Amino acid sequence: MSSIFTSFPNQKIKGFAGKEYSVPVHLQFVPGVVVNVVHSEQSLKYGGPHTINTILAKPHVTDKLNKRRASLGEKDRYFPLLRNHGDIPSNGDPVLLCTIGKINYYLGPINAISNNPTWNNDPSYVEEIPFDDSNNKLNLSESAKRGETENFNKEILYSRLTKKRKKALDYGNAVFETTGDNIFEGRHGNSIRIGSRSNNPYIFISNKRNPKSVVESILDGGLISITSNGTLTQHLGNIITAPFKLSSDNLTETLNKIGDVWVQANGETDPNKIYLYGSENTGETDEQGEQIFKGVNANQILFQSDRITLNTKLDDIFMSSKKDIHIGAGRHLTFTTSGGPDVNNTDSVIFQTSNLNIGNPNNKNMQPMVLGKALQDVLVTIINLLGKLQVTTSLGIQTPLTVGEFAGDITPGNPLITEITDLEGKIQDILSTKHNIEENISN
Repeated sequence: MSSIFTSFPNQKIKGFAGKEYSVPVHLQFVPGVVVNVVHSEQSLKYGGPHTINTILAKPHVTDKLNKRRASLGEKDRYFPLLRNHGDIPSNGDPVLLCTIGKINYYLGPINAISNNPTWNNDPSYVEEIPFDDSNNKLNLSESAKRGETENFNKEILYSRLTKKRKKALDYGNAVFETTGDNIFEGRHGNSIRIGSRSNNPYIFISNKRNPKSVVESILDGGLISITSNGTLTQHLGNIITAPFKLSSDNLTETLNKIGDVWVQANGETDPNKIYLYGSENTGETDEQGEQIFKGVNANQILFQSDRITLNTKLDDIFMSSKKDIHIGAGRHLTFTTSGGPDVNNTDSVIFQTSNLNIGNPNNKNMQPMVLGKALQDVLVTIINLLGKLQVTTSLGIQTPLTVGEFAGDITPGNPLITEITDLEGKIQDILSTKHNIEENISN
């Protein structure tokens, strides 16, 4: 039992004739320390599926015999207090222990004065002198003395997330104030932030943040940003991380930038305008002479990481945009279909549009594609006309070349007729059996 009645020696009340009495106090939650954690069936103290995420813990305040860590048993097992939300501790973590309805519960790990999301030493720690089975004192590391697991990596302590006021996004004129967020921080630089700027909500899901970074940024290992007001740079960029920019446009030798293609397609002049979604120009300039933009309502989502994979196991992927879809790659852009026996030759790539351009559509040197069947018909007609070509000789009007169905009528040994016959066969093979383009349709 962890919840106990106790008294504090320095807190007395005076009774009859001025006699002092200790005041009994009921402690519902008692500080304690984790000795063992059940993470899975491989854990040493696993006792069945119902023991997952339970701990064996030692209370720092007790009215019973003060046990050593090695002697803890089933009576010292504690279950998570909350049913479907848990911050599962590690050995050596400080926790709060209680007993409700004859069931032992724990809450924690609890924070300490170091206020670090990675690790906090137990503030109520009392050294326990370790002995072996022969009652010889053991020479252990400080971590082992505290009963901390060797599997926990606390070589790098990550900074706690903060929130600073941003003039372009926050409401009001108070310089040193902002509104707090609901933040779930992992131990090693991962987090979920549910918050807002002014009354405009946002959600940031971040993974592998720099240990010294106190905010989510475009430099995080993986980031999902959901915002409703302001640009991505206003939320995630600063002097250190620089403005947000698409990776394919960030390459120093990029010739075909998405911003440039966007300008060509939409008749715009400034390719950087694609990064200003969610803001408007105030017409004012800062100390460096740069234009000042303030945030405006604009919902947008950013997915960013070293690699992103979208995969469906059963059905389709649909991508749709009310306006444009822009795809940029720093190297190759490929489209493939399986082409295997399972598709029975029904796999295909379809571009259905009234205007397909390969290259800059505004380039004056752009030329139209050739329709294969139409070209073939023209070439066959030319070959057949060669067979009907007539010339006037001393013998009268002659047909020097006869091809096609009249090929047998020509004079044997004519070297041109063989080449023309071969050319006619090649013309029949110029059409692709796999790839097609749409014919011109007159209005």
